[in-house]
Amino acid sequence: MEIIAHRGASGYAPENTRASILKGLELDCDGFEIDVQLTNLGEIVVFHDFSLERITSQKSYIKDENLQDLKKMDIGSWFSKEFKGEKIMTLEELLDLIPKNKILNIEIKVRHNEKNQIEKKVIEILKNKKRIEGKIIISSFNHSIIKNINKLEPKLKTGLLLTAGILNIEDYIKINNLKIYSIHSHGEFTGKEMVKKMNEVGIKTYIWTINNIKEAKMFKDFGVTGIITNFPDKFWELRDR
Repeated sequence: MEIIAHRGASGYAPENTRASILKGLELDCDGFEIDVQLTNLGEIVVFHDFSLERITSQKSYIKDENLQDLKKMDIGSWFSKEFKGEKIMTLEELLDLIPKNKILNIEIKVRHNEKNQIEKKVIEILKNKKRIEGKIIISSFNHSIIKNINKLEPKLKTGLLLTAGILNIEDYIKINNLKIYSIHSHGEFTGKEMVKKMNEVGIKTYIWTINNIKEAKMFKDFGVTGIITNFPDKFWELRDR
């Protein structure tokens, strides 16, 4: 079973920062799950929340700021004084940080029904960095984005993010004409039968966010591909390698 660091090793360092990525590399996790979204000038930054308030205390939104101003913000102190001065990363900076032998799950964040063409920009950056093929997985709760990526760059691996269980995932994928590499499902909505069906049709399963060893062992018994966790070092005994 693969162990994926959720927003980096976010149990030990502030999420989606250089520090959390470096900690994940230090802990030798199998890969990383991170989040990207667009600024008001179309730059792609690594950040989870649409709002800046939880992380920076500023009552503003990523979509209303530009990269130059975002780079002035401290995104580490909320977690601990030790990380004061951590800066928001661009997708390009992140790609330079993570080796090609690590899985990198890039979640594209968009608001409901928002159409900002972020997927085109992500593909362009990945092409420039020669990272289209390999261990990159693009996921999103917005399945229209996934469908568009399938059309724009069929070589890219894509994953469906799910919060609640879809009654028949196979039918959903066929009806929506999706080319899917993996399912990224919330632990509460992931059962053994679903995992079995995905394994039978060759679709990988990643479960989030698992920080409990008992849960992790259960999902390993189910046959999942991997778990996404804030504490990757807690689950080394469950890895396949």
